[in-house]
Amino acid sequence: MSRAERVAAAAPVLWEDHRLGMAEMGYRGLSEQWLMRRAGDLHWRLIAAAMGQDRAQFACADGRPLYAAFCATRLRLFQPGRPRLGDRLRLEGELSRIGASRLASRQSLRLGDDEIGRIELVSVFVGHDDPARNRSVVRRAPRVMAVPPAAPAALALLARQAARIAAAPPRIEPSHHLLPCPATEFNAAGLLYFPSFAALVERADFARGASAQRLLVERRTVYMGNVDPGETVGIGFRPARGGHLAQLAGPDGRPLALMRSRFHAA
Repeated sequence: MSRAERVAAAAPVLWEDHRLGMAEMGYRGLSEQWLMRRAGDLHWRLIAAAMGQDRAQFACADGRPLYAAFCATRLRLFQPGRPRLGDRLRLEGELSRIGASRLASRQSLRLGDDEIGRIELVSVFVGHDDPARNRSVVRRAPRVMAVPPAAPAALALLARQAARIAAAPPRIEPSHHLLPCPATEFNAAGLLYFPSFAALVERADFARGASAQRLLVERRTVYMGNVDPGETVGIGFRPARGGHLAQLAGPDGRPLALMRSRFHAA
């Protein structure tokens, strides 16, 4: 990894307000796909603000493009049944650092004065060695690296736990194989978009009989790899208290992600 110029930065805080309509709401409660896409965008804008940039576009010293890819995410919904069509939701995030190379944001979901949920995101900069292959994604340092204040203890712990899992993931035999669609599940960097991992797990879980009436309470994801368009994703499940543990794997069996989900029963 090349060395980056390091620039001290105050912890930037950004927020955005949303009137909840059909785009923001799902079959039961908030749309997780909409919410995590908004949270990811807010995370990238926080990084850009810390680096003094107007746009969330990053590059390494030689000018090659970089992406702030997620190592770990955690979504917690304290009142999953609370949001309603027409409500005004505020998403507010603050940036921090974990070690020398990772940046993290903690984002609060608010309806009025009430915090109804929280999202935590941990990212590292990556780039393609071969633009045509997502398996060639490697860590790289940006031209300038923001150095905001250290992350809170709970967020640093989430990152350490994710690193331990990524170093020695469990093996769960796939029971379902799905083919992601480039038009709907990949992003502009050519990568399987991080919210799409949960969408694939939900599709596989519903196919094996999961209730459509349940409400998501918590989802923790450790990301370990990616696939190219045209490659299938294997998904296996293991029961866990209040929900399940799901593993996503590439067509050659290499682990892509491990996901722990908890639900409120219908």
